[in-house]
Amino acid sequence: MFVVFVLVLLFYLGPLTEEVTMAPLPLIYVLYGATGSKAATNALISLLALVFFISLFNVFASVSRLIWVFARDNGLPFSKFFAYVRKPLHG
Repeated sequence: MFVVFVLVLLFYLGPLTEEVTMAPLPLIYVLYGATGSKAATNALISLLALVFFISLFNVFASVSRLIWVFARDNGLPFSKFFAYVRKPLHG
């Protein structure tokens, strides 16, 4: 799916003007150039933002588990603080 998205973006990228290369979010300019509609561009950006927002929960879960594992093995500074698990959560 990601490959299809990148191929479509590269196909509709067009010339790399100063406006696109110096923009804080060049994806908006590329999508606007591809669709020609502000409403469609906003809808696509909103869908992408929703996907990124939902994926953040998985990122936070995996990072917190990695931090706990490294702290449990004394691989981080302040390992005792990060490796501590309260009694009710021990299982």
